[in-house]
Amino acid sequence: MAVGRRIVHRMFTPRQDPGSSPVPTYRQKLSLIGSLYVAQAIPLGFFLTALPVILREGGLPHETVGLFAMVAMPWILKWAWAPFVDRFGAGSRHGHYRSWIAVLQTMSVAAVVVMSWIEPSVQLVVLAAVAAVFMLVSATQDVATDGLSVRILGASERGPGNGWQVGGYYLGQVLGGGVMLVVFSRFGWSVAMLAMASFLALPLAQIARFRESSAPDGPVHERVGFRDLGRFLKRTGSRWVAILLVFRIGETVSLFVYHQHLVDLGLGLDQIGFVVGVVESLAAFIGALLGGHLLLQLGRRTALVTFASLQAGAIASLLLPTFGAHHGAVLLAVAAGVAFTGGMATAALYTAMMDAAGQRTAGTDFTLQQSLAAVGPIIATGLSGFVVALGGYGALYALAVGLALLAVTLVRGATLPQAERLPAEPDAAREGDGVVFA
Repeated sequence: MAVGRRIVHRMFTPRQDPGSSPVPTYRQKLSLIGSLYVAQAIPLGFFLTALPVILREGGLPHETVGLFAMVAMPWILKWAWAPFVDRFGAGSRHGHYRSWIAVLQTMSVAAVVVMSWIEPSVQLVVLAAVAAVFMLVSATQDVATDGLSVRILGASERGPGNGWQVGGYYLGQVLGGGVMLVVFSRFGWSVAMLAMASFLALPLAQIARFRESSAPDGPVHERVGFRDLGRFLKRTGSRWVAILLVFRIGETVSLFVYHQHLVDLGLGLDQIGFVVGVVESLAAFIGALLGGHLLLQLGRRTALVTFASLQAGAIASLLLPTFGAHHGAVLLAVAAGVAFTGGMATAALYTAMMDAAGQRTAGTDFTLQQSLAAVGPIIATGLSGFVVALGGYGALYALAVGLALLAVTLVRGATLPQAERLPAEPDAAREGDGVVFA
């Protein structure tokens, strides 16, 4: 055990380099953030896209396959333990959030290696248990990564930084979903799991050479706790909560139903897989990067209103197939349009969410906002089948457009929340100078 602790200590204790710059470069920040968000999106892509197909191909009933989606619940409930991530580890000589990320990312790699020894169609209960632990670990690491991102990105860097964050998320979904399916189909379960473990291990090299300086965490009696969740909601106000609940409903529910619409239009699973895994993911990735950079020229509110308006127009284009426009190019173009504008709008929303997160409660504040932004889409997708059954696809798309326009209206009349500054908080911390690279 002592030898193991020494190895881990040496791996994650940054090397001292007197000649290195005390401030990370812009490229280093984006590279670290992008790689971490790619890695943590891989589990979601795998368990929500690839694994259901693998289990169904193994002969498991739909009911059992559907229950496996429950392993993603920690990603919805992570706000409940986010205060612990903000509170514990503060003052660590290895870095507050860096300590969490290093340990949790290593645990994620180990969990996937263990999964490579499991036969999914035979040891289903064991697989479910390991998967539940894996998703709990990855969701907690997301809290720490969010907190670190809030601290290291200055105000002028948050637009592009969130572009890379959202883009990295979509890339991770592709790796965990589409790529893992291809690897599984050609080489089997064990090789696919080891390949996923390799993807997850890549950010460890950056974490190993990364040094996080101390940040203001406040006196001990003011350390982060559950009361900070209520404080955040009170500080930001009901208008901002309403924006979070509504903002992503239109994009999420319209694409969710559109994929089913493509089935009714006669497209095969391989064609729909191309639309989802290539066209939409690539469009969303490019949209997120572009939207993040355009934020610098447009400003927060203008970008949110502009991108949300473009998104509403893109969702409206989904009505074209309901009027008989069934040409393949049209079907691809409208899907790409919704995904592209959705990437832009999400990058802008996440930037505003980061602005609202405090330095002391960075992980808690950002995670709570993420969870709120997921509530509306989850409820809407659950009810979408009833809308389609009553009024058809056109009624659902029209309702999605209305919800997207409601988001525009809410943003247009809102004052975007800003984080509270601690009395002893230096300007450098607010500009994202909280880390150095060894």
